Order: sequence, then C-alpha cells, then structure tokens
Amino acid sequence: MHAITGKEYSPAVRLQGGHAGVLSNKPSNIVLVVEDQPLLRFLAADMLGEAGYGTCLAGSADEAMEILEHNPEIRLVFSDINMPGRINGLALAQIIEGRWPPVGVVLTSGTMIADKSALPSHSRFLSKPYRWDDVYSCLEQVAH
Repeated sequence: MHAITGKEYSPAVRLQGGHAGVLSNKPSNIVLVVEDQPLLRFLAADMLGEAGYGTCLAGSADEAMEILEHNPEIRLVFSDINMPGRINGLALAQIIEGRWPPVGVVLTSGTMIADKSALPSHSRFLSKPYRWDDVYSCLEQVAH
C-alpha cells in the first residue's frame, strides 16, 4: 500500500507530506484533485483521505493532464472550474471524456454552470459551498 500526493508532481509517483489517504488495490479509489488554491487543494486531500480515497494533487488543468497521462490508475477527478491557465475545469472535463473515457469527473464552482448540457456524460457538478457527503456521493456516481 502507498499514497500519492504532492503539488510538485512528476510523472513518477512521489510520496510526500501525508496529505493523502491510503490506497486500496481498487483503481477507482484514487482521486486527482485539481485546485489552484493550495489551502483548498490540501483540505480536499485530507477530507478524501479520511473517506478512504487516495489522492493525487494538481494546481492547474495542464498539470492534471500531465498526471493523467502518466498514471492510468487514476479513475476519478475532483476539479474546480475557475482556474488560471490555458484551460478551465470544464474544458479539462471535456478533454478527459475524449482522452481518458474511464475517468469520472466531479466539477465544482462558486458560480453556476449556465448550460449543464456542456457537462460531459461521466461528470457531475456541485456548487460551492458543498457538503463533503455530496462530494463523496458524486464521486460514487461517476466511478466506472
């Protein structure tokens, strides 16, 4: 058993900081948390770890795509929509649907999505503030 965590992520899995839960042998148990605000990113890692999920952390959608490219065991993504960089969380979810179809996505934002039909089929949206029970429920819904 091992943990995946750390903002400073390289394609090889890096063990770092104790911010992640212990992974089971289930591939669907690893959640890639994509959040540009470090405090929220580490809070999500802690909460998901307490619920039995392993976590991998990214500070941007670009970093998330690099992590997904090198870690086929990741099957869940929990991402903010509004992030700096080339693409936002919604665009990330659409890319994931095309490149990594087995990966389910839960998106979150402080603003509502005007057109929910823009959400990929294996994704859910939660508005901030959210309850952690709702996060866990959405992750279960999008897990393949």
